[in-house]
Amino acid sequence: MAATGELRGKVAIVTGGSRGIGRAMSLAFAAAGAQVVVASRTEHEPPPDSPFQKYGSGTINDTARRIAESGGEALPVVCDVTKPEDLRRLADRTVKHFGRIDIVVSNAGVDCESPVMDLEEDLLDRCLAVNIRGPILLCKYVLPAMVEQKGGGSIFCITSGASLGYREGRVGYSMSKAALERAYLSLAEEVREHDIAVNVLSPGRVDTWMNRHGDWPGTGHIPMEQPESINCAAVWLAAQKAATFTGQRVERADFGVTWGPGIPVPAP
Repeated sequence: MAATGELRGKVAIVTGGSRGIGRAMSLAFAAAGAQVVVASRTEHEPPPDSPFQKYGSGTINDTARRIAESGGEALPVVCDVTKPEDLRRLADRTVKHFGRIDIVVSNAGVDCESPVMDLEEDLLDRCLAVNIRGPILLCKYVLPAMVEQKGGGSIFCITSGASLGYREGRVGYSMSKAALERAYLSLAEEVREHDIAVNVLSPGRVDTWMNRHGDWPGTGHIPMEQPESINCAAVWLAAQKAATFTGQRVERADFGVTWGPGIPVPAP
């Protein structure tokens, strides 16, 4: 992505920033001028014989290195979003290192592939911990700094089309994304007075490990996009405040068509 200046002077946190959509957004934010905190559990590459090798390849240090090589500044932080202490430390380290938090993207997520009759409780618990509890606690720990700055900011999460309809064997996953959307759209009203935008971005069908590994029955007719397809929409959302664009669930494929620069904002 060509260097731009939309996010110059801003500090962004991206969870799940080691690979896939998270890595693409981290690189795009840096290219737009932001200092980026790359957060993920992934410190080390998978072994060469791992099924994750193609789609799971990438670490927080690799993403940070790519940003540095392009002239940007990044801080890799190990973070398991199921652990409140990790999320608290993520917020604290960001403020200590960069002095502020302007943009927060809750991107880390896991699948929950099983018919309900066969659903293992541990699988469901992990899905809810990563896809719902983690994003809410992330906001809990970053918001004090964002509010204290009195300059507004932008928070958004990555959702899925599964939140809107049936996907075979993914009742748990669909539920988690639907709950995440409702939580973030409600949070938008809670922090509107602080000029902090909160939105929900659906990227469509993207060529990542989750889509390849899970096979997602019934989605084969949807075009498969590369992770970088999200960049323009993500950078634009990251630059928003409550006064300009908040409380919206938007599709990446509709960016520049029904939402984005120069398009009237829907009424709240």
